[in-house]
Amino acid sequence: MLEDLLFDLKNFFFSLGIISVAIIGLLILPKKASLWLGKFPIALFIMFALILFSVIQVFN
Repeated sequence: MLEDLLFDLKNFFFSLGIISVAIIGLLILPKKASLWLGKFPIALFIMFALILFSVIQVFN
């Protein structure tokens, strides 16, 4: 039981790390790149989908 809990906790922290890196990466983008991404909402959607996909893969 404890082993399962630690395994789930490890997966949770790995997923949290992926999401944190993605958020920090978007926050430190130069203003010009950020404005360019704002012109293409489909690019933001694709980035969001990739992050979600990678988090889901961690839990499978």
